[in-house]
Amino acid sequence: FFFFFRLFFSSFHIQFFFFALPSRDMATAVRVNAQAVGLLVLLLLCLGGAYVLLTNSSGSSSSSTALEAHREAEARETQKLMDEIVRAYDGMLKRSNDLKQLLQATNEEQQQLLQQQQQQQLKQVQQQLSKGKDEAHQKLLQAMKQMKQEQQQVQNVLESHPQQVASDTMAGDHGGTLPQTWKELLKEDAVSIAMPGKWQEAAKGKLSDATLSMCKTLLWNTLNTCTKVLEPSHPEYEHGSSFVITGDIDDMWIRDSAAQVNPYIELSLKQPNLAAIISGLIKRQAFYINYEPYANAYRIDTNYQFSDTQKAMGRHGYISTFDYELDSGCYFIRLLYRFWKINPKAAASVMQDQEVKKALQELINVWRAEQHHEEDQAAPGRKLYRRPPVAPEPGRPWTGSKGLPRNGKGTPVKFTGMTWSGFRPSDDEQQYGYLVPSNMFAVASLRYLVEVATDGFHDASLAKQAKDLAQEIHAGIESYAVVHHEQFGKIYAYEVDGLGNSLLMDDANIPSLLSIPYLGYPYDPEIYANTRKFLLSPSNPTFARSSDGSVRGIGSPHTNQNIKNNIWHMSLIMQGLTATSIEEKLEIAKMLEKTTGGTGMMHESFDPNNPTKFTRKWFAWTNSLYAEFIRTMTLECE
Repeated sequence: FFFFFRLFFSSFHIQFFFFALPSRDMATAVRVNAQAVGLLVLLLLCLGGAYVLLTNSSGSSSSSTALEAHREAEARETQKLMDEIVRAYDGMLKRSNDLKQLLQATNEEQQQLLQQQQQQQLKQVQQQLSKGKDEAHQKLLQAMKQMKQEQQQVQNVLESHPQQVASDTMAGDHGGTLPQTWKELLKEDAVSIAMPGKWQEAAKGKLSDATLSMCKTLLWNTLNTCTKVLEPSHPEYEHGSSFVITGDIDDMWIRDSAAQVNPYIELSLKQPNLAAIISGLIKRQAFYINYEPYANAYRIDTNYQFSDTQKAMGRHGYISTFDYELDSGCYFIRLLYRFWKINPKAAASVMQDQEVKKALQELINVWRAEQHHEEDQAAPGRKLYRRPPVAPEPGRPWTGSKGLPRNGKGTPVKFTGMTWSGFRPSDDEQQYGYLVPSNMFAVASLRYLVEVATDGFHDASLAKQAKDLAQEIHAGIESYAVVHHEQFGKIYAYEVDGLGNSLLMDDANIPSLLSIPYLGYPYDPEIYANTRKFLLSPSNPTFARSSDGSVRGIGSPHTNQNIKNNIWHMSLIMQGLTATSIEEKLEIAKMLEKTTGGTGMMHESFDPNNPTKFTRKWFAWTNSLYAEFIRTMTLECE
């Protein structure tokens, strides 16, 4: 009985285990179920056999008939029980087979669904690839169409001026030829023409070690020697956290400071400290423009005590010099545009500064008012620029100012669409009121402003004002600034008055006629080619050369008193930046290297026969411009 008892409970345990199995293992469940049923049948048979044995050994005295009847009844009951067990077993087997079939059907259905999903995903990928190929094909067709249009445009220029292509020389009488076409210049602008690495393949291995060493030094000259970063505790911090002096003069020119940090804009993507300096500088320039848009140089604070003579010259408060130069505002707009375009994330705080947007509106107001310079009132509450002469202080002949003719109004001008200014980027007085390169820079800057106003500030009114003004100035340039030269044909004049007078020359300071492609102005390629030949020849009164002809370039009347026959490093650098052949660029790089006077630095002006004789040992604007030029030919200068 112990054996039968244990066997029974083993069967019970197995039966319990069957119902506890996870549904996912149905095959195992069926197999265990069959074993349990078999054991149960064996248990019942054993019990029946035991019962019969016990009955036979009981020693009962009942009659054999009754015993036989009893045994037959027991046998029938046992047989009945056995039949039920067999039927139960058959039913269990049938359910097991049904479960197997169900499991198999479920697996097949899942596989079919999986295959359908995979086929659907593959179909979607194929559709996307097909769509991408179609789009790429369309873009390729558009690019090819645009290329054909550009080629036809260039071909038209060549066919219209075949003699120019055949005989143009690079400059003056020192040899070298212009490129066969001016195709590159048709689409160049101030952002792309000085792009780092633009000429690196053509210049690979051709720059000297001395040139590379100078570039690495001069690139960081402004940051290391001219930049003051104000702490939040500084009383002037709220007006912008950066103050950048021009070098050996401890004041900040809007033009100079913007040009000095210009090479840092691309580098600010990798160096956040440069981005912070540029942001702080833009905010400070905006503050100065809103303080006085006619000034060109400013002090860091208002602590300086100006003399009566200086006050008569317009100097007071933050104003260091009150020389109205159109290019100052242009440099501000270009700096803002390039920073916003190249490093928009870092420029976000600048674009949210209301002083910046206010300064842009102020510049438009002044430029439009100065289209009507002969009038006495520009707008309610603001008079037009006037700079009368100021007598020097007794015993101090260097003080005072000769001012502008007509009691500070300047020489007469006629309305042309261009905007008037009183001083050149050299800080010299203009001879005629419309400085052509500065007006060209204004056109380019206003076009930048249209984009900034539209996509940056989302200000349709500001964008329309900038667009309209740019179109008017552009029309004025094309109508009044192109003159005919007996030797060179149509060229751009340096200054005009709209009354028929023009000044044919150039000044090394930028904006200049030489720098037109760098400024981003939509110039006429033929007229610029003629103008370039004129500028880099003895016909230009500011062109100079050494006795042996190895050093040649453009100077400025600004330093004639110090060096009569002067060349400025700035003009040489600009000649290199606007050159369209690597040969001319490398020639300029060598010329710059050997004219530092042994200092390894760029200067203001120098004597081409004796480079050790120069003006301004510390002139950071030119140092930055040099690095900008060399970096177009190599990425090793960082």
